[in-house]
Amino acid sequence: MTVTVVDTYPKVSEEDQRLRRALAAFEDGRIDGEELDRVATQVAETVIKEQVEAGVQLVTDGLIRWDDPISYLGQKLAGTKRGGLLRWFDNNFYFRQPVIVGKLERPSPMLVDEWKKASQAAYPTPVKPVLTGPFTFVVHCLNEYYPSFENLLEEVTDLWKQEIKDLADAGAPLVQINEPSILFHPDNTDLWMSSLRRLAEDSPCLLSLYTFFADPSAVYDSILSLPFPIIGLDFCSGEENRTWELIKDCPKDKTFACGIVDARNIRAEPVDQLARQVDDLLDRLGEEIHFNPNCGLEFLPRSDARNKLRHLAQAVSQVAGDRRLPQEEE
Repeated sequence: MTVTVVDTYPKVSEEDQRLRRALAAFEDGRIDGEELDRVATQVAETVIKEQVEAGVQLVTDGLIRWDDPISYLGQKLAGTKRGGLLRWFDNNFYFRQPVIVGKLERPSPMLVDEWKKASQAAYPTPVKPVLTGPFTFVVHCLNEYYPSFENLLEEVTDLWKQEIKDLADAGAPLVQINEPSILFHPDNTDLWMSSLRRLAEDSPCLLSLYTFFADPSAVYDSILSLPFPIIGLDFCSGEENRTWELIKDCPKDKTFACGIVDARNIRAEPVDQLARQVDDLLDRLGEEIHFNPNCGLEFLPRSDARNKLRHLAQAVSQVAGDRRLPQEEE
């Protein structure tokens, strides 16, 4: 059993306004990009420490440098310009839409440097880099250059394969691909399945595929058929979430990452409630499970995010003790 997170962590809190002040100073021209990155590194180190202290065994850097899951990557690519603000799914959270105006190129690795910094800060706890999936990225772009959506998706998939190789060459043992949009596009299943199969083909490192913001019932079988050894599912979103029902029959060659903590609700789930769910999932899926919030934590105040992670880690530890199971050792 491994306690992990999905991607984001709250960037600021009542007591920690460093990044907000630095961003304002950068926009006013009072500090340069190097100083802004120094502050972002400090904040990333803080949120990594908070995750580890809460009991998380596989952390992220909180995606502290990311404005949002889409525009951050768009800014790293040649051939894009900044577009308008659009809503990120059904959240009170907005992203800056990339506009594709030329052939996309990746002048340099997008995530390697920040992953290296995070890994150094977290050592010996492992850090997983997170990459917004090619389909979710392309769905949220405005294409003014490529002949078709399919052509753009193929280009982005190839660029993402290069990024995964660079991360693996840098030492990342696991890269997480976030594809929430595939849950909302069952009519395009053949398209996103082709992209994800190509992305995972001959991968130089372990890949996990995470979905969230809905249960996967419309495309569940298709997701399981993809060559990703770790599959992340949302057990919280939706009034009639069917994920618990869906996992009754699961392939033995998959490790499931179970999002049993609601990252869009400030109420901390009681430890005993989470422990019962952990126990149930162990009976269904075996011991090789990742437990995490159902999506990123940035929607929450930082104190609530910490508390939720503590409760999750306590529940996993309690069940491991009751069953006398070894927990993941770093």
